[in-house]
Amino acid sequence: METIFKIRYSNMEACPKCGVVHPKYYRVKARNCYECGDCGHQIYPLVGTIMEGTTTPLTDWFFAMYLFSVSKNGVSAKELQRSLGVTYKTAWRIGHKIRDLMNDKQDKLLKGIVEVDESLIGGKVKGGKRGWGAENKTCLFGMIERDGGVKVSVIEERTREAIYNEINSGVAKGSTVYSDEFKAYKTLSTQGYIQGSVVHSKNQWKDGDCHTNSIEGYWSNLKKSILGTHTHISKKHMHRYLNEFAFRHNNRKGNIFEEMLKQIN
Repeated sequence: METIFKIRYSNMEACPKCGVVHPKYYRVKARNCYECGDCGHQIYPLVGTIMEGTTTPLTDWFFAMYLFSVSKNGVSAKELQRSLGVTYKTAWRIGHKIRDLMNDKQDKLLKGIVEVDESLIGGKVKGGKRGWGAENKTCLFGMIERDGGVKVSVIEERTREAIYNEINSGVAKGSTVYSDEFKAYKTLSTQGYIQGSVVHSKNQWKDGDCHTNSIEGYWSNLKKSILGTHTHISKKHMHRYLNEFAFRHNNRKGNIFEEMLKQIN
């Protein structure tokens, strides 16, 4: 509790009720709150966080967050259940809350050289169509900055409009965008980007500096992690898992656990 209070209120300049500068707040016994020493105003640090209303010990929450921070391939609900000694329902809820916490919420645009690509993920249907147009598949769109961050989202359709909406909202104008030969990218230069492509259908994987190896590698790692850890993910919760893996990638050069704590606000 003290850690969460410090994260959220250590920079408080004045008490919101009495206005005293640099107020001193004291923990109230038997309650999850802190009280102003001057006016008695109470603050509940958990309100508005992923832990609001929880009956699970905060130590379990922090341990679960630690597990997410040190795992390269994610943490399943069954693993949380075994590690925390809680019910599967509780473990499942904690896992999704932590994934919500791992949403970067960053407005920072990707820039420089950015690779883009679409991919399918989902279950297999015996005798059904494979590839684009297959049933029970979720379409993902990814953008990755060379040696930088990644942004991945679910798109309903593999159309020029859907793809351009993602690029325009996630990539800085003037950046160089590399893709494969999919026809939707052919007019990308009209959107304010320098466009280049490789023709995978003709076994062209690289043309000088132009390639999509980074985003292809990201897809490979993402799918192997999901298959190995979770086996299957529903489209309804797909965005949460995408947030988790993107957050882990974007903070790979720092302390992921500390970055997760900063998200508690």
